[in-house]
Amino acid sequence: MKHSIFLILFYVAISATARAQSNFSVVDKFNLDGYSINVIFKDPFKKLIEKYPDFDSKDNKTKNDLLSYALHNDTLYIFQLIKNGNLLKSYALIGNPEKAKMPAYFNLHVQNSNREIEKNIDKVNIRGAFFEHMSIFQTEKGKEVVGKIIQIWGYYVPIEPYKKLKSAVVELIKMDLTNNISSDLLYKKIEPIEPLYDYQKWALANVRKRTITTTVFAYDSLGQVKNKYPRTEIDTAIYLASTSKQIGDVTNFPIFSVKDTTIVNGNRTQIKSTLENIKHYLKDIEVVFDPGTKQAQNIHGKLIIHGYTAKGHSTYDELYLAEFSTVGKYALPTTVKYTALDDKKFALPRIVIKIEYELK
Repeated sequence: MKHSIFLILFYVAISATARAQSNFSVVDKFNLDGYSINVIFKDPFKKLIEKYPDFDSKDNKTKNDLLSYALHNDTLYIFQLIKNGNLLKSYALIGNPEKAKMPAYFNLHVQNSNREIEKNIDKVNIRGAFFEHMSIFQTEKGKEVVGKIIQIWGYYVPIEPYKKLKSAVVELIKMDLTNNISSDLLYKKIEPIEPLYDYQKWALANVRKRTITTTVFAYDSLGQVKNKYPRTEIDTAIYLASTSKQIGDVTNFPIFSVKDTTIVNGNRTQIKSTLENIKHYLKDIEVVFDPGTKQAQNIHGKLIIHGYTAKGHSTYDELYLAEFSTVGKYALPTTVKYTALDDKKFALPRIVIKIEYELK
């Protein structure tokens, strides 16, 4: 209740606060290895309020979408490297729209004094959507929730503390100053995937959005449903979803490449994928086609579940099934199931995902 009251209070004040101040502000100054560093923060909320005066009255999904777009397409922080009063370099933390489906979606642009990009660091372990220096967290109540998880616009989200972000950027600055930025940390242009099947090409060209309802099931000792926990989300970027490294995105519409190895046996095709996101989550993949219509009927295989603990990384397998239905010109995945290896008939699926498509 305390957090709900807080949210009501700061949303009332957000417009006035954002309009009264510049989008850029100096939020930190510190010394590092003989250099001075000024940290500038660009508040996406202020830009949103300026661009959309009715932002406060928009529905939750629109607010989330607008904030996500702003964060993925603009600068958030600039760390300025200064010596003897002269600006030597800037390190700009900028969202990468190609990472729209990735939790860590920032790049760090290393710029010289003329703002020319010297390096584009791709591997930046910074994530989140709500950050400590945003204007809405500068009140006394707002500062209380930094580092905590609260509900905003229908989701429980962490309010990212600046200290953690600063530590990650400083480590990269130190590496740059000692010429230790390895090539594997740098951005490499992502080559588009040429899909293997016509239904995949058609879906990428014709699907406007998907409504995805994911339900987690719990069963009693007799195999009866004890509880189920549904969650619905909207996806309007099917290509970015299919190339992401999120388990749901990969399995809801797995994209196979023309570079994949295939073995055709009648109406069944075994696929050995060349794509890292597919190999991370799926193996023993087989696509089954209707012998009459030649349309896909299902994809089945094994789902790789990854676990990370203090003892290290471990995996175990489940069965995976994507069932197809006709949508427009082609059959597309409409039901996805995960279940235990011994449940070959998918009688007690752990997760069931229902997908509805809206075409252009």
